[in-house]
Amino acid sequence: MTNELAPGDVRVGHISDGIDEGPVQSGTLTFDEEGGAQLLVAYLRDELGDEAPQFARTSTWFRFTDDSKPPATLLFFDSRGIVTLVDNRLGGAALGSYPLGRIRPQVLIFQRPRTFKEEYRVRDFKSTIDGLEAFAGFRPISFDTVSSEGGYRTTIAIEPSELIEWEACGFHYVIRANVAWTGQEGRSFELVDSQPYVQTTNEAGATPHDHLAAQWSVRALLTLIYGTKLAWRSHQLRDDEFPMWMLSGDAHDPHFVDVHLAGTVKQHRWPKPETASLRSPSVRLADLGSGGMRKWVELYADEVFERAVQPAVEVINGATSFLEPQLMMLAISLDRFGHFRHGDGRRRAMWENIEKCLIDAQLDWPEIGSRRGIAMAISNINNDLKHPDRERYPETTELAGAVYLSKIIVRAQLFDLLGLPDTLRQGFLRSNDARNAVDVFVRHGLRVDDEGTRVAVGPVGLDS
Repeated sequence: MTNELAPGDVRVGHISDGIDEGPVQSGTLTFDEEGGAQLLVAYLRDELGDEAPQFARTSTWFRFTDDSKPPATLLFFDSRGIVTLVDNRLGGAALGSYPLGRIRPQVLIFQRPRTFKEEYRVRDFKSTIDGLEAFAGFRPISFDTVSSEGGYRTTIAIEPSELIEWEACGFHYVIRANVAWTGQEGRSFELVDSQPYVQTTNEAGATPHDHLAAQWSVRALLTLIYGTKLAWRSHQLRDDEFPMWMLSGDAHDPHFVDVHLAGTVKQHRWPKPETASLRSPSVRLADLGSGGMRKWVELYADEVFERAVQPAVEVINGATSFLEPQLMMLAISLDRFGHFRHGDGRRRAMWENIEKCLIDAQLDWPEIGSRRGIAMAISNINNDLKHPDRERYPETTELAGAVYLSKIIVRAQLFDLLGLPDTLRQGFLRSNDARNAVDVFVRHGLRVDDEGTRVAVGPVGLDS
């Protein structure tokens, strides 16, 4: 069996804390969809004065009476291989005559390190993300079929050489084509995977979470481009600290090994997005190129800009199914986008910052209202939700319309900020997402005046 950890797995093996050679004791490594990996440690209380206490070290990890905590790094090993558990945190304990301690590792590396360290800083880290394939538009596989006597002849060419790379914020980034396949001469050929990946490299080394933070900007960009929920699908690292170990004990050059991060491992098994939702991204990697990707990462490194992006990204990624918190998070996002665009640090009313987003992104929907009116409407609805002493509460259609339109406004901030051709912005505003957002207002006869007050003009296109 392979060295991996999947939902429902129960691996019984041994634990080493690196203090001396050999295991400390046995342990059980489990995995569940919600919490990820968990190490179960069953231990006993040694008798006072015992000359060879068996559980002396283990019991100190779960005392709960002082600052004792489990080692930052542990090794778990069984017949399937060795797993390095890093950034270990207490997950609770069942005390009594036969105590059971629980440890929640934040990072799992499915390989043995050269040395025990409290923190591992690695050179290369790569991830696969939903939507990256259509965004990149790489074509690593081509085939040609021609007729021949007695049938057809098909030639398959595999060339995963396409890539875009750039430098930003201390990391070297690359989005690269990828192909994995298996075959047997004269018998079979199977394509295992063709998902491109984003890779970050730091020559001085960075923790897996530092690498993930560097890549988060790419996922945020994809989320805004597609306007749909996207998941991290896999992580791998490569570093000389985790070489390829041979049966003889010799170490060869490192290769990429699987990694689980506590914050993203749940996403690996999310349902895949519908193919149609990822078929036509509003912006592609070729539109941005290395310069555009570098500019986006550098923008995202600005804390003010990141705080504008993240609330909207989390709404799109399913942070809540309720319209009220969605609207409030989107209003926060637009407020911060406008603050960033003004760039002078001055405090302004929320509607003024939202109006700035509409003006700079050249967004105009006269069938709904003026730019000022739309900005005021979003701000007013946010205040109606936020303050319980306000008598007015938005109706469902009004609230839904404001949510859908706010998503479009946030997503449209990309085009001028990244210096993209106006044809892309116009194409996005003709997309189904943008048209459907406006249609909520039109179908229900909703308009807003310049003060953001709802004005009912009668439904359009509805059967009486």
